[in-house]
Amino acid sequence: MIQAFLPRSYRIFAAVLVAAFCIGFSLTAAGQASGPVGSLVGGLGGAHVAAGHTSAPNLPAGALTGIAGSREEGGQETASGMNQNLKMHGHWIIDIKNPDGTLVQHHEFENAIQYDGQNYLVGLMSGYGAAGPWEIYFSNATATSAGSPCNTAEFPYCAIVYSTASQPGLFSCSVYTCAGGLTITPKFGVGPTLTLTGSIAATQAGSIGFVATGMSACGGAAGPSGYPTAISTITPTACYTSTTSSFGGTATSTTLGVPISVAQGQIIQVTVVLSFS
Repeated sequence: MIQAFLPRSYRIFAAVLVAAFCIGFSLTAAGQASGPVGSLVGGLGGAHVAAGHTSAPNLPAGALTGIAGSREEGGQETASGMNQNLKMHGHWIIDIKNPDGTLVQHHEFENAIQYDGQNYLVGLMSGYGAAGPWEIYFSNATATSAGSPCNTAEFPYCAIVYSTASQPGLFSCSVYTCAGGLTITPKFGVGPTLTLTGSIAATQAGSIGFVATGMSACGGAAGPSGYPTAISTITPTACYTSTTSSFGGTATSTTLGVPISVAQGQIIQVTVVLSFS
């Protein structure tokens, strides 16, 4: 279970950095185009559009620089600066297996952070958002019933969620083909990562062409724009079991250049590793 504890001084410092340097997080898609984006639930997330995902604006990549430093042309930092760009990476591994566990296909690729994901990180750094569970969801590139490996009456998506009784799983499992049991594993120290792992069986033959991760957070009082305007009074522990989500949406996503074919009944095993450099 993820908990984010930041001392007040760090929250203030992070807020100053955000305001002063307009932090942007960038994930480079290795050979993949930045995918269309859908939102999950309430607050920041908005409504999810099944056919032709709602596009979320991608903010330009930025650098987190030292206060004493200045930027030269070409994005390079002067000697007095930290001369380091802060980048977030999302590495996907998708294994397609037969019901007996035999590996049929293995795929690895990168994805791109989205608008909701950037705001989520700022919420955590400022203390205005308390971390809740994540989910993985995917469909074919156009989210059509005939082409997706999962088909429901409303939206033809497969979703792997942490819990079906709390957000974002509570919403997703009401409209998508859903499987619980998503594991959320943080690794601290040098080279920290957050790993999401889970699996789901294809209910019909189809292809995977669009993939995304979704997050849920509990924020302070929301303003007219839907963003929290005060420090969250809800703890991550409580947010993990919350049935409402005031601060969430699509964190990362991409559209695959070459779709992954899946047969009915095959197991789709997914691992997403979020890291920084």
